Amino acid sequence: MKDILEKINNLYGINVSSYEKVKGGFLSENYFLFAGANRFFLKKYRFDNQNRIAEVHASKKYFADGGIPVILPIPLLNRETFFEYDSAYYALFPFAEGKHMEKGELTEKAIISLGQTLGRIHILGKESKLAVEDYFKIEKDENVFKKIDDILIKISEVRNPSDFDKVALQSVKMKKELLLKNKMTFESLDLKCDHLIHGDYLDHNVFFDEGDNVKWVFDFEKTNYSPRTYELFRSMIYIFLSGDITKVALDNAKKYLDAYSSVYPISKDEIKRGFELYYIKTIHGFWVESEHYLKGNTRVDHFLFENYKRIKYLSENLNRLIDVL
Repeated sequence: MKDILEKINNLYGINVSSYEKVKGGFLSENYFLFAGANRFFLKKYRFDNQNRIAEVHASKKYFADGGIPVILPIPLLNRETFFEYDSAYYALFPFAEGKHMEKGELTEKAIISLGQTLGRIHILGKESKLAVEDYFKIEKDENVFKKIDDILIKISEVRNPSDFDKVALQSVKMKKELLLKNKMTFESLDLKCDHLIHGDYLDHNVFFDEGDNVKWVFDFEKTNYSPRTYELFRSMIYIFLSGDITKVALDNAKKYLDAYSSVYPISKDEIKRGFELYYIKTIHGFWVESEHYLKGNTRVDHFLFENYKRIKYLSENLNRLIDVL
């Protein structure tokens, strides 16, 4: 880290003397930097496409200019917002104070603030003219079935299956069966990619203030143009309905949707089609299984078990969820 700290000091005109790796985060590699009494956050991007990073930063500025409390990167002395070091890209951010609330800890006020903030993001996203190349898409069935076959072959080669292997097998077989039965398509739902979205709007990408209001929104790396309903229901499912689906969880999901709708109204028909879109996107998704069996990446293994429970619940209760919400 010594060389990169020296580079940062030269690029930003600061005097960082020490660092600490951020704990947690299964896919990220980030650091706290210390320059006397000042603290900074150094982000190492997971991708190496500098045009994509420029899009992400432009999206952050767009939402910040519209009043969303986004943590913006600190400009270098040359006014750029990120830099390259050792074939990777980095950006420096101010150290932002705020509190996290884990699943199950969200207060009613926090839930309402989360929903209202997403509504404001989407209102701004509807008006965006930013040149962002990434758009919502669903992988073609033939590619997905080829991936399924490849994963199943790898699982069959495991001599002493672990709990992960057993659940992965159940998950892949279940999604394959659901795909074979599915008649819905993105096109048939008639939902347009007409909103610039955050892309990963979840409770762990938000800081709250002491009054449980959203204080900061961060991690826009997945920003893209999409139907707003996909992000709305993806965030709802992940935040409230990823564990045991209790009455409290369903009530909180309804509060979240009502808070969103109070800012950016949504019809019952759009809710139905949005939930169906989230469902078909989910059954086309084999990210964890692909990473584990086809790429040898076990860092995302922990996502498998909740993903399996979530998809199973959705496949059995989709219409019930739509009616409840």
